[in-house]
Amino acid sequence: MGDEVNKDHFEEKDYELFLQKLDEEMDFVRQLFRDQQFDNQTRKLGYELELCLVDGDGAPAPCNQEVLDSANNPLFTYELAKFNLEINGNVFDVTSELFERVDADLKSLYSQVEQSAKGCSVQTGLFGVLPSLEKKHLDGELYMSGLHRYHLLDRRLIEMRQRPVHMEIHGEDDLLLDQNDVMLEALSTSLQTHLQVPFDEAVDSYHAALWASMAVLAVGANSPLVLGKKCWQESRIAIFKQAVDTRNEQEVHDAIIPRVHFGKGYIDSWLELFEDNSYYSPILPETKDCAIDKLHHFNMHNGTIWRWVRPILGCVDGIYHLRLELRVTPSGPTLIDTMANMVFSVGLLEGLKQSPEDLTRIPFEVLEQDFYRVARQGLEARVNWCNGEMDSMQKLLLNHAIPVAATGLAKMGIESPEKWLDIIQARVTSGRTGADWILSFRKKNEDMNALVKAYLDNARNDTPVHLWPGVS
Repeated sequence: MGDEVNKDHFEEKDYELFLQKLDEEMDFVRQLFRDQQFDNQTRKLGYELELCLVDGDGAPAPCNQEVLDSANNPLFTYELAKFNLEINGNVFDVTSELFERVDADLKSLYSQVEQSAKGCSVQTGLFGVLPSLEKKHLDGELYMSGLHRYHLLDRRLIEMRQRPVHMEIHGEDDLLLDQNDVMLEALSTSLQTHLQVPFDEAVDSYHAALWASMAVLAVGANSPLVLGKKCWQESRIAIFKQAVDTRNEQEVHDAIIPRVHFGKGYIDSWLELFEDNSYYSPILPETKDCAIDKLHHFNMHNGTIWRWVRPILGCVDGIYHLRLELRVTPSGPTLIDTMANMVFSVGLLEGLKQSPEDLTRIPFEVLEQDFYRVARQGLEARVNWCNGEMDSMQKLLLNHAIPVAATGLAKMGIESPEKWLDIIQARVTSGRTGADWILSFRKKNEDMNALVKAYLDNARNDTPVHLWPGVS
């Protein structure tokens, strides 16, 4: 949700001033692209991992402030709900030891959170959607974190929509829900991977990330139960799209694209993506008296448009760069599964962009439809691959995506990626994703708190989910 804001209320003049500054900064961005003033060498990777806080009974524990106060680490921060928090990992140069270093960083940071949570008599867990969440946990008065930005987002969302938030997910069960605030977004927790890419590779990297996202959805599915209902294999995709939909009824009728979306088409320049931001009204119009080249307002606005592959324009020591925020991956089930998902995602992106002519061969509308089909059906979804082949996602992963990811990781010079790719291979071959394990447990035992406790017991030793004991 971005950085904290310093006001708890905005007036019309704030929006007008924000838009004025946004226009000025957008002109500066256009100049950057005209002059191609971007880093064309540096490759870096960072990540954010959202997690759940759970009590001894397997229920959500609304105590993120206590855990954060205990941890006292600036890399840990609030999430929308009091039963979630986020780890902001360190940033690493892309070297042969990249993922070994990320793995060590993640384990260290997670251990710190885990120890702080234990001191508060709660556990940490990695779920796409926490199965024990109930409707009562979506009460913003009781469960929303106290930061200004969340309450401002909440008020602004309803102002813009002019009606309650409506969620409708049709899976094996139907979930229909109306909510008078933004708390539906608190249902989902995820892994976000940030990948800085050279300017000359930015367009191909974006297209490759779109295709990689569909594959990662299938291998990483971990969100099949929402408020006790069997929804999609990766229900977060449907949840988030609807939870922060700011469109009013007329805009929905006019088919205005929501703030959470897969994309609008293939591109020739990232500038097209940033120009599209003008399509959306500001949500958090905090203005600062800072130089145009700081891009404060540009980045604040971009941070409230939640593409599944989000383009980011950053600046370090006066040098501007482009990076991708890969947002489709759910949390968990374990740290080693999380790492495997990240390694596979980045490797596949790098491998796919070695054949850029394949990445725009299939009509974008077909890719977009298949993306949502995979979110619903997971490995069983029958979809198109960028090479023109059509098959189940499971077969496409085994025959194409995993080998391409291996090629991409080799191209990056990554040492010994097999320990992570072998997890992906085994998970796909067995069909045992986190979603599959959760649904198998559900067939045996419909007690959601018992499901969460069993899940946490299996995850405690960081055993990959495909090796968890069978429950069906």
